[in-house]
Amino acid sequence: MKFVHHRAEMSILGEMYDGVVQGRGRVALIGGPVASGKTSLLGRLADHALDSGAVVLQAIASDSERDLPFGVLGQLVQSPAVPAGMADEFAALLENGVTTLAGDPNAARQHTSRAVATAVLKLSRTAPVVLVVDDLHHADEDSLHCLLFLMLRIRTARILVALGERTSDRSVGPAFHAELVRLPHCRRIRLTTLPADGVVELVTGELGIDAARLLAPGYHELTGGNLLLVHALLEDHRTAGGPAEPSPGFAFRNAVLSCLRSSDPLALDLAAAVAVLGDAGRAADLAGAGADEAVRVLGDLESAGILSGGRFRHPAGAAAVLEAIEPGRRAQLRRRAARLLYEEGADSRSVAEMLVASEDLDEPWVATVLRTAAEQALAEDDVEKVVRYLEPVSRLGDDAQRVAVTTLLADAEWRVSPVAAERRIRALTADLGVAASAPGPLRHLLWHGEAEEAVEGFGKQIENTGMSLDAEALCLSVACTHPALAKRLPVPARPAGTRPVPSGTVVDTQWRSARILRAVLRGRFGDNVVVAVEQILQSTRLSDATVQPLTFALRALMYAGSTDRALPWCERLLEEAAKRRAPAWQAVFSALRAEIAVRQGGLPAALEHGAKALALISAPSWGVAIGSPLASLILARTEMGAHEEAEALLAQPVPAAMMRTVHALPYLYARGRHHLATDQVYAALRDFMAAGELMTAWGIDLPSLVPWRAGCAEAYQRIGDRAKAAELVDAQLNLVSDSNAAALGATLRVLANTHELADRPPMLKKAVDEIQAGGDRLELAKVLADLGRTHHELNETSRARMVVRRAWHVAQDCRADAVCRELQPHMSAEDLKPAAEPGDTDRLALLTSAEYRTAALARHGYTNREIARKLFITVSTVEQHLTRTYRKLKVGNRADLPAGLEPSIAGTA
Repeated sequence: MKFVHHRAEMSILGEMYDGVVQGRGRVALIGGPVASGKTSLLGRLADHALDSGAVVLQAIASDSERDLPFGVLGQLVQSPAVPAGMADEFAALLENGVTTLAGDPNAARQHTSRAVATAVLKLSRTAPVVLVVDDLHHADEDSLHCLLFLMLRIRTARILVALGERTSDRSVGPAFHAELVRLPHCRRIRLTTLPADGVVELVTGELGIDAARLLAPGYHELTGGNLLLVHALLEDHRTAGGPAEPSPGFAFRNAVLSCLRSSDPLALDLAAAVAVLGDAGRAADLAGAGADEAVRVLGDLESAGILSGGRFRHPAGAAAVLEAIEPGRRAQLRRRAARLLYEEGADSRSVAEMLVASEDLDEPWVATVLRTAAEQALAEDDVEKVVRYLEPVSRLGDDAQRVAVTTLLADAEWRVSPVAAERRIRALTADLGVAASAPGPLRHLLWHGEAEEAVEGFGKQIENTGMSLDAEALCLSVACTHPALAKRLPVPARPAGTRPVPSGTVVDTQWRSARILRAVLRGRFGDNVVVAVEQILQSTRLSDATVQPLTFALRALMYAGSTDRALPWCERLLEEAAKRRAPAWQAVFSALRAEIAVRQGGLPAALEHGAKALALISAPSWGVAIGSPLASLILARTEMGAHEEAEALLAQPVPAAMMRTVHALPYLYARGRHHLATDQVYAALRDFMAAGELMTAWGIDLPSLVPWRAGCAEAYQRIGDRAKAAELVDAQLNLVSDSNAAALGATLRVLANTHELADRPPMLKKAVDEIQAGGDRLELAKVLADLGRTHHELNETSRARMVVRRAWHVAQDCRADAVCRELQPHMSAEDLKPAAEPGDTDRLALLTSAEYRTAALARHGYTNREIARKLFITVSTVEQHLTRTYRKLKVGNRADLPAGLEPSIAGTA
């Protein structure tokens, strides 16, 4: 059954009409909010009356005709339903009335009213007469006067006057209402929006019960029962193909505008103010309306279901209102709203949202508000809003303001796309020239390696204005990343142990981290470097300004020989960067994680993190720093024996400017290792020497950064120049810190191979101990391989077999296929068995934990004395454990121990 709105009200009107037919005149005053169904109800009354044989005269008042004399009355008496002869009479009456209004308005109204009333009463004697006037609140005063005159005289006539008005305190003049409502034959009918069950019934009638069950609650929530809006939602539902939830679209937006335009003239202005502000709190001020008027009109909009709690029920309604306003007016509203919010001390983000939409940002306070809002958004990692807030003011203000705002904007963009940030900074420097040579912009230019002119300008600024705190920190940073450019800057001279600013500030962190890394790169660091670095790591929050200081801190740990201490910090920072949706941060820490993996011999992890680093941001975004992740990937591929893949990585273009930065050093070294592994010895020698020339020229000749001398020594050994190799590796040994066990062990390995065969074992064993302490499993596999081959050449077959087996397992664990291939000729079929044969697990379960640990170390080539030292037991105890192990496993000696034994304590594999 199709839904009929306001059945009860229609029944009342039907009863009133029945009374009129019997000669009892009636007046129905139908009021309600916009789109509450007044027009529909009046239309059904008119149809019912026409069907019953009545004469129906209809008019619709309009605000545009409010000043037209007798405008509504003219519509009524000129209706096609008026008999022909009477129509001419009415026309003459109206013409005369309009003519005489200018001379004596009161007399003209009285005369016209009496004449029209007489004619209508006369007409009612032939048939019932129904006068229908919709939107009475827009009617002209002359027509109202005539209507009131008539209504006073119809009590015993067959006349029904039905008036529809919008509910409002000032809809129609108070005098008219006062006269009307005291009439005994007048009945007021108040309409409301549809209740929830009414919406259900309407939607059921249109879409069926299943759709109504899903949609009706949402429809009522979005419309407040406003009939026009409900029908609009139904239309949008059909247009969209029947979505499973309410979806306000074109029809809904148009219906909202229709309601507003049918309301009080202030409605659209106040609705626009609500749409701009988000609520009705300051809508009157923004719209320039009086408080009482605003309360009344906003109340009407609440009653009509347009607003709820001072807000639009759905953003589509607010959007429709704003789209309907001329763009200049819309921008003006937002600008005024921003000032209102600013003056009452609203949150900077709320004010900023208004400002960026107003497009007029010349006032002095605007830049401050937008910058504060951007800093708040940046603290919440909302880069998109930072750009929205700062973009409009990045070209306003003096040079200092433009530099500060653009730098903050570029810092935020750098998180997502360093190349976009660099383009912004380049535009700034092109526009301002030397004025842009500040630490913030310069850091971005340095990342991309094209900062020579900017560095020159920065140096001159320091000479003219003195060394500021930021400037000193940047000079130290440049010395760590761009040593060639650092020579063009003043050297910060500050007594040891002093700081430029209190601890904990960003500048302090930048200054300390750069100072520590520079000292490490120059080999001038003591035992307290780890403590100093971890203080920085513990007290520094990851941010745009601290990404570089934190990477400096991690590199200082690595180059000082504490890679194991750098690992957990790097993983923690990598996890935080991922949580905070900063791809560039993730890329930087992924590259560091790959380098740590290479230094620890974790080749699969190096591949994983190196590839991730290059995937997170584009190659251009990496700038000169691309050398670091590429180096890790090339080294990992080379050691895994994947030479074609390494070659492909080397074919990737790198910026020419990279070769003037420290990022060139690991890249050259990695390329040299690849050339050496593929028997391109002279190419390898060239790469290692190139790295060495840069390092010595820059004063950062640190083997733990890049062991270029060891690389050269290996190349010279390949071409038979053992003396030159020994000279280079001896020089490297003098530069290696005793505290850097990994670098010391790696150097000893190369050094041992420059000595006579019989002299090698002690040196290689010492190298094993150092490398194990340093934690580089790949280097451990290599030194064990060298030691095993040495024992083999010395005809120490049993020892050679044990050491080679151990080297094999360590290399397998690292996925160092190149080392494994070198070891295969020295391995037996037994050695090449899988790590665990069927039945091994059951046999090994017979061992105690102490026996297992002892047997595992013996299986991997450790002597009894070495095992005793590692497990902190006596040699005699080791022998006892092994004897019991041989008996339980039914083997004769350590060479027959099963392959499934693996060392179970850290650092022993």
